[in-house]
This record gives sequence, C-alpha cells and structure tokens, in this order.
Amino acid sequence: MIFLTRTFRPTFFFAFLFQIIFAHPAAEAVQISVLEPSVWETVMESGRDFYVIGKIDREGKTAAETPFDIRVEVAVTGLVRAGERIPVRTVLSRVDPKTGVTPMRDIMFTYEGKAPWIDIPRAELENSPPPDLVYRFADIESFYDPSLKAVVTEDSFAVLVQGGVTKNFDTNYAAHYDGDLEWKLFRVFVAAISGDQVLTESEMDIMFGTVQDKVLSRFSPPEHLKNVEAFAKEHGYRIYKNSFPGYWNYGLSRTYEIPLRWRRNNSLEYVTGRVHAMIYNIRGERSATQEVELGHIAYEGWLESDEIIYYHYDVGEPFVPHKTFGGTTVRQGKLVPFNHGDKLAFTRVSYAPKETASFDYKPYDPERVEWPPVVLIDTGEDELFRIYGVVTPIQPHLSEVTANDDGTYTIGNRIAKVRYEFIDGASGEILYAAERPVELSRKYEDSSGKWSADSIYEFRHEFALPKSLYGKIFTVHAKAYDHYYEPVFGTEEVFLLRVR
Repeated sequence: MIFLTRTFRPTFFFAFLFQIIFAHPAAEAVQISVLEPSVWETVMESGRDFYVIGKIDREGKTAAETPFDIRVEVAVTGLVRAGERIPVRTVLSRVDPKTGVTPMRDIMFTYEGKAPWIDIPRAELENSPPPDLVYRFADIESFYDPSLKAVVTEDSFAVLVQGGVTKNFDTNYAAHYDGDLEWKLFRVFVAAISGDQVLTESEMDIMFGTVQDKVLSRFSPPEHLKNVEAFAKEHGYRIYKNSFPGYWNYGLSRTYEIPLRWRRNNSLEYVTGRVHAMIYNIRGERSATQEVELGHIAYEGWLESDEIIYYHYDVGEPFVPHKTFGGTTVRQGKLVPFNHGDKLAFTRVSYAPKETASFDYKPYDPERVEWPPVVLIDTGEDELFRIYGVVTPIQPHLSEVTANDDGTYTIGNRIAKVRYEFIDGASGEILYAAERPVELSRKYEDSSGKWSADSIYEFRHEFALPKSLYGKIFTVHAKAYDHYYEPVFGTEEVFLLRVR
C-alpha cells in the first residue's frame, strides 16, 4: 500500500486537507491513474459537478484483450475512516465486451444542449467523447440518468459526477440522489472492474467548501496568462485549470461546450471566498470573464464587495516597448491592486506627432512614454498625447443585472466615459472640456494574420489640443461617469498640463 499526504491552503473550516491515494494490487495487468481532479484542485465549491479523468495502462494489451469497466464512487470520508463505505454517488461505465471500450451507439452525438457554434468532426469526437453524452442506446430516457455518465477508451476514461448545481438541467438527478455534495470531506474511489472483481482501485479525498483565494482573469494573450500564473503562484491563489464539466477538450483540437453545464459550475466558484480579479482584455460579449464570472458576482450584488479585489497592469500592458534617447527598450508590466477606494487608474501617457491622430492601437509599437503616477503632462504644439487607463466594474442596481437563459448574465451598467476639464490655473475658468468613452481595441499582427481584442474596462484617450491652449499651463480634472451619466465615486484624478 502506498500512502501519500499533501498539504493544502486553508478553507473557511479546515486548516489543511489531505490527498490520499491508495494503489491496490491488480488482479490483472492493468493500472489506472487519475489526472483530474488534480492534487491542486481537490477543494471545490459546494454543489459543484466535477470530472474524474484518468489514463489507463493495459501493459501492452489492447482494450479488446482486457475489457473492463470504470466505476467511480463518492462516500463521506469520515464514515469510510470508521469502516463504513456508503456511496452517495456511483457512476459506472458499460463497455462493449468485444472491444473493451464504450460503444459509439451509447454516445448521443446529436445532443441539442451543445453550443450552437460547436463544429467538431464526429470522427474526432469518437476518439474522446465527453462523458456528458453517455446513455443507453434505444432508451432515450437513460440520457438523463446521472449514474451512466462514464466513458472508457483504449487508453483513458472520463466520468461526470454531479454535485447539484446543474440538478435541474438535462438530468433526473432528484430520482437518484437525496442531497447535494456540500461542505464535507468526501472520498472518491476509482476502480477498474470486471464483473464483481475489482482489478485495481485508487482513492482520493476531495473537499466541498470554499476556496479562500482565487484568481479571476482572461487567459489571453499568452504573455498575460504567464503573468497571471506567476502572480497566483507567488501568492498561493487558485487558478482553475481542471475542466469544468460541460467544457470538454480532453483529446480534442477544439472544445466541446455544453454552456448551461459549464457556465453554472464556473460562476459558482466566484461568489464565495476572496476573488482577485485581473482587469485586462475583457470583452463585453462572448466573454466568460464578463458574462459568466463577473456577471454572477453582479447578480449577487457583490461587485463592490471588499471580497472582490481588482488589479491592473501598472503600465497598462504585460510589457510596453518605448522610445528612449538611446533607442527602444521594454518595460515589463506588473499586476497591482487598485488603490483603496479607487475605480480608475491612469497607467501611462504617450506622445506622438499630430499626423498619427486616430491611428490604431498596436500595443507593441514603441512610443515616447511617461510612466505613472501621472502628475505633469508636458506636450508641444506639434504633438498629441494619449492617456492610457483602466477602470473597475461597478455594481449596478440588481434590477439591471439579467440572468439569461443560456447561463450568462447581462450587466446593465458600467463606467462608460471620462470627462476632462482643462482649468486655467489663474482664473479657475474651464477653457476646454472633452469626453472620451471607456473602451479599447488592441490590434495585433503576426505571421498568422491580423486580429483585434476589445476591452470595455480600459481606454486610450487621445488629445490634439486647439491653438487657443498653446503656451498655457492647466490643471486638468478627470472624472468618470456611468451609462446614465451619473458620476462614479472613486474616479476623480487631477494632473497638470503644460502646452509648450
């Protein structure tokens, strides 16, 4: 017997969590290893569904030569330790005894709950079908049986275990289970079985509770993901990398999505514990960060809670090439929290010839740059300047947050514009005022082509000032407004401007 113990970060009720794996002697030449849940993601929010995904080593034999089924059982760890193994969940595959794998007739390839944009060739899907699609051929009602959701292939297996969050979606969950998986330590048994014989079995403990600190972020572009991963590792925060049920890409070139399943599981994780939200590259539409994760937080009324901590790049980007007297150099961006109470931050100022007005924003084109804190902008008559910045989400009235039928949420209000007032230092008179929208479109180009990435929480405000302001010094007051043109507290900024 092998006994392994790993220590985890504390949850609300536990100072540590044990990961236990026992490898039982195999009656035949077969070994199984569990890939997911990984040892770093064995704490899940109460009610979560989860996948059990693993590899099969048949030790040189084919599935047809070594047919067996995979069975997953979930039992209360405390009772198991007391000698009582009473499964509260049991999911069992049914392989074809001739081929040793799940027969394709038992996979519902025509399932209408998949995302409408899914276009994966059937031949590819047959190599790694999601367990969500399993049923018993010729018995259409069996599709709703949660105890059947297990797939076995030549060298892998996958099982869907339902915890309760999707109990009202395409399942007769209530007919099989007395309650949800909530606030308790459970033991998961994964066995390869042939008839009544257990060929090999592994065990692991998982905790249903709350992850104390987690990261909410887009995972693109790659340089941003690298920084987010480093940030999470440095602070010991969770990044969700294991597959959410309904978001299946194991062994596939693209992701097979069941939106109502994965969105409910995903958003569930972000309405408890402390959420460290990275405000970078967040689209308004077709964005899980905006429409699922932040959306659910908004629906609960917590976007401005002390438990939601917002971060931004101190210079606005993962890295910024900029011009110097000696040529061009690169400054690396750092993820930093917004100052306490602030909902707006200026990240840098750049200067360019006036003829470049309204040019596309290409993040990695070098400019002459001034770094934060923005105290004085010193520009010439033949120049324009651009102010880069970022804002946080704001909590709308709950009536302005809509829960949509597809598992997304529509947040009905946000910081929409910034108003700048250029005030004469001597008279106090407003000599010039301008409003700019809060939005940013990044343009990229490489050997694979051109593309853009839009953000609704970042901005690049360009100013080419009129001649009437030349040769003057101003105090510039900036303040942000929402969609209803209501001022947003915590967005006031002041800096000096000199036009040479």
